[in-house]
Amino acid sequence: MDEPGKTIFVQIPAYRDPELLPTLMDLVDRATHPARLHVSVCWQHDEGENPSSFAEAGFDMTSSVAAGRLHHHLSRRAASLRIFDYAMRESRGCGWARAVAQQGFDGEHYMLQLDSHHRFADGWDVQLIGMLERVRSGRYPRPVLVAHPPAYEPGQPVPDRCEEGYQIDFVGFGGPGVVRTRSSPIASPAGRRAPVRARFFSGGFAFADGSFVRDVPADPDHYFNTEEITLAVRAYTHGYDLFHPHRHALWHHYGRQGMPKVWEDQSRALARGETTLDGAQLGMRAMVAAEAAFGMHGAPEPVDWLGKQRSLEDYERYAGLCFALRAATAEVFARIPPSDADTGLGRSAWEAKLRPAPWFP
Repeated sequence: MDEPGKTIFVQIPAYRDPELLPTLMDLVDRATHPARLHVSVCWQHDEGENPSSFAEAGFDMTSSVAAGRLHHHLSRRAASLRIFDYAMRESRGCGWARAVAQQGFDGEHYMLQLDSHHRFADGWDVQLIGMLERVRSGRYPRPVLVAHPPAYEPGQPVPDRCEEGYQIDFVGFGGPGVVRTRSSPIASPAGRRAPVRARFFSGGFAFADGSFVRDVPADPDHYFNTEEITLAVRAYTHGYDLFHPHRHALWHHYGRQGMPKVWEDQSRALARGETTLDGAQLGMRAMVAAEAAFGMHGAPEPVDWLGKQRSLEDYERYAGLCFALRAATAEVFARIPPSDADTGLGRSAWEAKLRPAPWFP
Protein backbone atom coordinates (compact mmCIF):
# COMPACT_ATOMS: atom_id res chain seq x y z
CA MET A 1 0.00 0.00 0.00
CA ASP A 2 1.31 3.46 -0.93
CA GLU A 3 1.86 5.87 1.93
CA PRO A 4 2.50 9.48 0.83
CA GLY A 5 5.02 9.95 3.65
CA LYS A 6 7.34 7.30 2.20
CA THR A 7 10.17 9.04 0.40
CA ILE A 8 11.77 8.32 -3.00
CA PHE A 9 15.47 8.89 -3.67
CA VAL A 10 15.89 9.78 -7.35
CA GLN A 11 19.45 9.51 -8.71
CA ILE A 12 20.40 11.07 -12.04
CA PRO A 13 23.73 11.43 -13.87
CA ALA A 14 23.64 14.28 -16.41
CA TYR A 15 26.33 15.07 -18.97
CA ARG A 16 25.87 18.26 -21.01
CA ASP A 17 22.23 17.36 -21.47
CA PRO A 18 19.71 20.04 -22.46
CA GLU A 19 16.97 17.59 -21.46
CA LEU A 20 18.01 17.63 -17.78
CA LEU A 21 15.95 20.69 -16.89
CA PRO A 22 12.68 19.59 -18.58
CA THR A 23 13.24 16.10 -17.10
CA LEU A 24 13.47 17.52 -13.58
CA MET A 25 10.42 19.73 -14.10
CA ASP A 26 8.32 16.85 -15.46
CA LEU A 27 9.54 14.50 -12.71
CA VAL A 28 8.30 16.88 -10.01
CA ASP A 29 5.21 18.31 -11.68
CA ARG A 30 3.69 14.94 -12.60
CA ALA A 31 4.23 13.28 -9.22
CA THR A 32 1.12 12.82 -7.10
CA HIS A 33 3.11 13.55 -3.94
CA PRO A 34 6.11 15.71 -4.95
CA ALA A 35 7.09 16.31 -1.32
CA ARG A 36 8.22 12.69 -1.13
CA LEU A 37 10.91 13.28 -3.82
CA HIS A 38 14.56 13.66 -2.83
CA VAL A 39 16.46 14.11 -6.09
CA SER A 40 20.24 13.92 -6.45
CA VAL A 41 21.98 14.90 -9.70
CA CYS A 42 25.60 14.65 -10.81
CA TRP A 43 25.59 17.66 -13.15
CA GLN A 44 28.53 17.56 -15.58
CA HIS A 45 28.36 20.70 -17.66
CA ASP A 46 30.27 22.93 -20.03
CA GLU A 47 30.97 26.64 -19.61
CA GLY A 48 27.80 27.58 -21.46
CA GLU A 49 25.55 25.91 -18.89
CA ASN A 50 24.74 28.13 -15.96
CA PRO A 51 23.10 27.16 -12.64
CA SER A 52 20.89 30.23 -12.97
CA SER A 53 18.87 28.24 -15.51
CA PHE A 54 17.35 26.22 -12.65
CA ALA A 55 16.06 29.38 -10.96
CA GLU A 56 14.85 30.78 -14.29
CA ALA A 57 12.80 27.60 -14.76
CA GLY A 58 10.98 28.17 -11.47
CA PHE A 59 13.05 26.24 -8.96
CA ASP A 60 13.86 27.92 -5.66
CA MET A 61 17.64 27.71 -5.39
CA THR A 62 20.49 28.28 -2.97
CA SER A 63 24.13 27.28 -3.42
CA SER A 64 26.84 26.25 -1.00
CA VAL A 65 30.35 24.80 -0.94
CA ALA A 66 31.13 21.60 0.96
CA ALA A 67 34.53 19.87 0.93
CA GLY A 68 35.59 22.18 -1.85
CA ARG A 69 32.66 21.20 -4.09
CA LEU A 70 29.86 23.49 -5.24
CA HIS A 71 26.35 22.22 -4.51
CA HIS A 72 23.01 23.69 -5.57
CA HIS A 73 19.95 23.07 -3.44
CA LEU A 74 16.66 23.32 -5.32
CA SER A 75 13.01 22.99 -4.39
CA ARG A 76 9.82 22.88 -6.41
CA ARG A 77 6.34 21.97 -5.19
CA ALA A 78 7.95 20.78 -1.92
CA ALA A 79 10.28 18.36 -3.75
CA SER A 80 13.94 18.74 -2.77
CA LEU A 81 16.78 18.49 -5.27
CA ARG A 82 20.54 18.47 -4.73
CA ILE A 83 22.85 19.22 -7.64
CA PHE A 84 26.50 18.15 -7.44
CA ASP A 85 28.31 20.62 -9.71
CA TYR A 86 31.12 19.22 -11.92
CA ALA A 87 32.87 20.60 -14.97
CA MET A 88 32.65 18.31 -17.99
CA ARG A 89 36.42 17.70 -17.94
CA GLU A 90 36.09 16.07 -14.50
CA SER A 91 33.77 13.29 -15.70
CA ARG A 92 34.92 9.69 -15.50
CA GLY A 93 31.87 8.13 -17.10
CA CYS A 94 28.41 6.92 -16.21
CA GLY A 95 29.26 4.62 -13.29
CA TRP A 96 31.31 7.34 -11.65
CA ALA A 97 28.51 9.89 -12.13
CA ARG A 98 25.92 7.55 -10.62
CA ALA A 99 28.23 6.99 -7.65
CA VAL A 100 28.48 10.77 -7.18
CA ALA A 101 24.70 11.17 -7.33
CA GLN A 102 24.29 8.41 -4.75
CA GLN A 103 26.18 10.55 -2.24
CA GLY A 104 22.85 12.29 -1.70
CA PHE A 105 21.15 9.13 -0.42
CA ASP A 106 19.79 9.59 3.09
CA GLY A 107 17.92 6.39 3.89
CA GLU A 108 14.87 7.04 1.69
CA HIS A 109 12.23 4.30 1.50
CA TYR A 110 12.45 3.83 -2.27
CA MET A 111 15.07 4.35 -4.99
CA LEU A 112 14.53 5.43 -8.60
CA GLN A 113 17.54 5.20 -10.92
CA LEU A 114 17.22 7.29 -14.09
CA ASP A 115 19.15 8.99 -16.87
CA SER A 116 18.75 12.71 -17.51
CA HIS A 117 16.31 12.51 -20.44
CA HIS A 118 12.83 11.29 -19.47
CA ARG A 119 9.17 12.25 -19.45
CA PHE A 120 6.64 11.01 -16.90
CA ALA A 121 3.01 10.01 -16.65
CA ASP A 122 0.72 11.73 -14.19
CA GLY A 123 0.98 9.96 -10.85
CA TRP A 124 4.10 8.03 -11.84
CA ASP A 125 5.17 7.80 -8.19
CA VAL A 126 1.94 6.13 -7.09
CA GLN A 127 2.00 3.79 -10.09
CA LEU A 128 5.57 2.57 -9.51
CA ILE A 129 5.07 2.05 -5.79
CA GLY A 130 1.84 0.18 -6.48
CA MET A 131 3.55 -2.20 -8.91
CA LEU A 132 6.53 -2.78 -6.63
CA GLU A 133 4.36 -3.51 -3.60
CA ARG A 134 2.14 -5.80 -5.65
CA VAL A 135 5.18 -7.92 -6.47
CA ARG A 136 6.38 -7.82 -2.87
CA SER A 137 3.03 -9.09 -1.63
CA GLY A 138 3.81 -12.37 -3.37
CA ARG A 139 6.93 -14.33 -2.45
CA TYR A 140 9.51 -11.72 -3.44
CA PRO A 141 10.48 -9.50 -0.49
CA ARG A 142 13.15 -7.55 -2.43
CA PRO A 143 11.77 -6.79 -5.89
CA VAL A 144 13.30 -4.41 -8.45
CA LEU A 145 11.40 -3.04 -11.44
CA VAL A 146 13.69 -2.72 -14.49
CA ALA A 147 13.08 -1.99 -18.17
CA HIS A 148 14.00 0.09 -21.16
CA PRO A 149 10.96 2.41 -21.18
CA PRO A 150 9.14 3.44 -24.38
CA ALA A 151 10.59 6.35 -26.34
CA TYR A 152 9.75 10.03 -26.51
CA GLU A 153 11.12 12.82 -28.68
CA PRO A 154 11.84 16.28 -27.21
CA GLY A 155 9.17 18.77 -28.17
CA GLN A 156 6.62 16.07 -28.98
CA PRO A 157 3.66 15.16 -26.73
CA VAL A 158 3.69 11.89 -24.82
CA PRO A 159 0.63 9.74 -24.02
CA ASP A 160 -1.10 10.02 -20.66
CA ARG A 161 -0.10 6.45 -19.89
CA CYS A 162 1.60 3.47 -21.53
CA GLU A 163 -0.45 0.31 -21.11
CA GLU A 164 2.21 -1.90 -22.68
CA GLY A 165 5.16 -3.51 -20.94
CA TYR A 166 8.57 -4.21 -22.46
CA GLN A 167 11.03 -6.93 -21.64
CA ILE A 168 14.79 -7.08 -22.19
CA ASP A 169 15.66 -10.03 -24.44
CA PHE A 170 18.99 -11.80 -24.85
CA VAL A 171 20.66 -11.53 -28.27
CA GLY A 172 24.15 -12.91 -27.71
CA PHE A 173 27.49 -12.53 -25.96
CA GLY A 174 30.36 -10.20 -26.73
CA GLY A 175 30.94 -6.57 -27.47
CA PRO A 176 31.68 -3.87 -24.91
CA GLY A 177 28.62 -4.77 -22.82
CA VAL A 178 29.57 -8.46 -22.39
CA VAL A 179 26.04 -9.44 -23.45
CA ARG A 180 23.92 -7.92 -26.18
CA THR A 181 20.20 -7.35 -25.57
CA ARG A 182 17.17 -5.74 -27.16
CA SER A 183 13.74 -4.72 -25.90
CA SER A 184 10.42 -6.06 -27.14
CA PRO A 185 6.78 -5.94 -25.99
CA ILE A 186 5.85 -8.49 -23.35
CA ALA A 187 3.83 -11.11 -25.22
CA SER A 188 2.75 -13.43 -22.40
CA PRO A 189 -0.82 -13.09 -21.08
CA ALA A 190 0.54 -12.81 -17.53
CA GLY A 191 2.66 -9.87 -18.63
CA ARG A 192 -0.43 -7.90 -19.49
CA ARG A 193 -1.77 -8.14 -15.93
CA ALA A 194 1.25 -7.86 -13.61
CA PRO A 195 5.04 -7.45 -13.69
CA VAL A 196 6.96 -10.43 -15.08
CA ARG A 197 10.38 -11.73 -14.04
CA ALA A 198 13.41 -10.27 -15.78
CA ARG A 199 16.90 -11.55 -16.61
CA PHE A 200 18.65 -8.23 -17.09
CA PHE A 201 18.99 -4.78 -15.55
CA SER A 202 18.39 -1.36 -17.06
CA GLY A 203 20.74 1.47 -16.19
CA GLY A 204 18.21 4.08 -17.30
CA PHE A 205 15.25 2.88 -15.26
CA ALA A 206 15.19 0.88 -12.05
CA PHE A 207 12.82 1.20 -9.09
CA ALA A 208 13.44 -0.60 -5.80
CA ASP A 209 13.66 -0.18 -2.06
CA GLY A 210 16.12 2.47 -0.91
CA SER A 211 18.25 -0.29 0.60
CA PHE A 212 19.34 -1.10 -2.95
CA VAL A 213 21.63 1.96 -2.91
CA ARG A 214 23.47 0.59 0.13
CA ASP A 215 23.50 -3.05 -0.99
CA VAL A 216 24.31 -2.58 -4.68
CA PRO A 217 25.96 0.85 -4.97
CA ALA A 218 27.02 2.22 -8.35
CA ASP A 219 30.48 1.06 -9.36
CA PRO A 220 32.59 4.01 -10.56
CA ASP A 221 34.85 1.64 -12.52
CA HIS A 222 32.08 0.88 -15.03
CA TYR A 223 32.47 3.59 -17.62
CA PHE A 224 29.25 2.82 -19.52
CA ASN A 225 28.53 -0.43 -21.39
CA THR A 226 29.23 -2.96 -18.61
CA GLU A 227 26.94 -1.29 -16.09
CA GLU A 228 23.77 -3.21 -16.89
CA ILE A 229 25.01 -6.81 -16.89
CA THR A 230 27.08 -6.33 -13.74
CA LEU A 231 24.11 -4.70 -11.98
CA ALA A 232 21.91 -7.65 -12.96
CA VAL A 233 24.35 -10.16 -11.46
CA ARG A 234 25.11 -8.02 -8.41
CA ALA A 235 21.42 -7.41 -7.67
CA TYR A 236 20.49 -11.08 -8.01
CA THR A 237 23.39 -12.33 -5.88
CA HIS A 238 22.46 -9.78 -3.19
CA GLY A 239 19.00 -11.34 -2.98
CA TYR A 240 17.03 -8.96 -5.17
CA ASP A 241 14.56 -10.26 -7.77
CA LEU A 242 14.21 -8.50 -11.11
CA PHE A 243 10.86 -7.73 -12.74
CA HIS A 244 9.67 -5.93 -15.85
CA PRO A 245 6.67 -3.65 -15.23
CA HIS A 246 3.55 -4.61 -17.17
CA ARG A 247 2.85 -0.95 -17.93
CA HIS A 248 5.11 2.07 -18.00
CA ALA A 249 4.88 5.36 -16.17
CA LEU A 250 7.76 7.13 -17.92
CA TRP A 251 9.45 7.53 -21.30
CA HIS A 252 13.10 7.70 -22.37
CA HIS A 253 14.89 9.64 -25.12
CA TYR A 254 16.98 7.18 -27.14
CA GLY A 255 19.69 7.78 -29.72
CA ARG A 256 20.06 11.47 -28.88
CA GLN A 257 21.58 12.25 -32.26
CA GLY A 258 23.90 15.24 -32.13
CA MET A 259 23.84 15.45 -28.34
CA PRO A 260 27.21 15.58 -26.49
CA LYS A 261 28.59 12.24 -25.32
CA VAL A 262 31.28 11.99 -22.66
CA TRP A 263 33.34 9.44 -24.61
CA GLU A 264 33.35 11.64 -27.72
CA ASP A 265 34.37 14.76 -25.77
CA GLN A 266 37.12 12.90 -23.94
CA SER A 267 38.43 11.34 -27.14
CA ARG A 268 38.80 14.78 -28.74
CA ALA A 269 40.32 16.27 -25.57
CA LEU A 270 42.78 13.36 -25.35
CA ALA A 271 43.84 13.91 -28.97
CA ARG A 272 44.45 17.58 -28.22
CA GLY A 273 46.50 16.72 -25.14
CA GLU A 274 44.02 18.46 -22.83
CA THR A 275 43.34 15.40 -20.66
CA THR A 276 44.84 12.08 -19.71
CA LEU A 277 41.41 10.45 -19.31
CA ASP A 278 40.86 7.83 -21.99
CA GLY A 279 37.23 6.73 -22.07
CA ALA A 280 37.89 3.90 -24.51
CA GLN A 281 40.59 2.52 -22.23
CA LEU A 282 38.37 2.82 -19.16
CA GLY A 283 35.54 1.05 -20.97
CA MET A 284 37.81 -1.73 -22.19
CA ARG A 285 39.23 -2.21 -18.70
CA ALA A 286 35.70 -2.57 -17.28
CA MET A 287 34.75 -5.09 -19.98
CA VAL A 288 37.84 -7.24 -19.39
CA ALA A 289 37.23 -7.17 -15.62
CA ALA A 290 33.58 -8.20 -16.03
CA GLU A 291 34.43 -11.05 -18.40
CA ALA A 292 37.09 -12.29 -15.96
CA ALA A 293 34.65 -12.15 -13.04
CA PHE A 294 32.10 -14.16 -15.07
CA GLY A 295 34.64 -16.83 -15.98
CA MET A 296 34.60 -16.17 -19.72
CA HIS A 297 38.36 -16.73 -20.08
CA GLY A 298 39.00 -19.40 -17.44
CA ALA A 299 37.96 -19.84 -13.84
CA PRO A 300 35.96 -16.85 -12.51
CA GLU A 301 38.23 -14.34 -10.82
CA PRO A 302 37.20 -13.47 -7.24
CA VAL A 303 35.56 -10.05 -6.91
CA ASP A 304 34.19 -8.21 -3.91
CA TRP A 305 31.03 -6.97 -5.61
CA LEU A 306 29.11 -10.24 -5.79
CA GLY A 307 26.51 -10.73 -3.09
CA LYS A 308 26.43 -13.59 -0.65
CA GLN A 309 22.72 -14.42 -0.86
CA ARG A 310 23.18 -16.25 -4.17
CA SER A 311 26.08 -17.30 -6.36
CA LEU A 312 27.09 -16.40 -9.90
CA GLU A 313 25.97 -19.88 -10.95
CA ASP A 314 22.60 -19.26 -9.29
CA TYR A 315 22.19 -16.22 -11.54
CA GLU A 316 23.17 -18.23 -14.61
CA ARG A 317 20.66 -20.97 -13.81
CA TYR A 318 17.93 -18.40 -13.22
CA ALA A 319 18.72 -16.35 -16.31
CA GLY A 320 19.33 -19.38 -18.52
CA LEU A 321 22.83 -18.27 -19.51
CA CYS A 322 26.32 -19.70 -19.18
CA PHE A 323 29.04 -17.08 -19.49
CA ALA A 324 31.92 -19.57 -19.67
CA LEU A 325 30.33 -21.63 -22.45
CA ARG A 326 28.77 -18.60 -24.15
CA ALA A 327 25.53 -20.51 -24.33
CA ALA A 328 21.86 -20.16 -23.37
CA THR A 329 18.77 -22.33 -22.95
CA ALA A 330 15.94 -22.72 -25.43
CA GLU A 331 13.69 -20.71 -23.10
CA VAL A 332 16.01 -17.72 -23.43
CA PHE A 333 15.93 -17.81 -27.24
CA ALA A 334 12.14 -18.22 -27.14
CA ARG A 335 11.81 -15.09 -24.95
CA ILE A 336 10.10 -17.10 -22.18
CA PRO A 337 10.38 -15.28 -18.81
CA PRO A 338 12.97 -16.77 -16.44
CA SER A 339 12.05 -19.10 -13.61
CA ASP A 340 13.61 -21.19 -10.86
CA ALA A 341 12.96 -24.46 -12.71
CA ASP A 342 16.64 -25.23 -13.36
CA THR A 343 18.04 -24.44 -9.92
CA GLY A 344 17.91 -28.07 -8.79
CA LEU A 345 19.48 -29.61 -11.89
CA GLY A 346 22.89 -31.24 -11.68
CA ARG A 347 25.69 -29.60 -13.61
CA SER A 348 25.68 -32.09 -16.50
CA ALA A 349 21.90 -31.94 -16.87
CA TRP A 350 22.05 -28.14 -16.84
CA GLU A 351 24.77 -27.99 -19.49
CA ALA A 352 22.80 -30.42 -21.66
CA LYS A 353 20.05 -27.79 -21.90
CA LEU A 354 22.41 -25.13 -23.23
CA ARG A 355 22.78 -24.14 -26.87
CA PRO A 356 25.59 -22.04 -28.40
CA ALA A 357 24.72 -18.36 -28.48
CA PRO A 358 25.78 -15.76 -31.06
CA TRP A 359 29.10 -14.08 -30.35
CA PHE A 360 29.68 -10.45 -31.27
CA PRO A 361 33.34 -9.37 -31.39
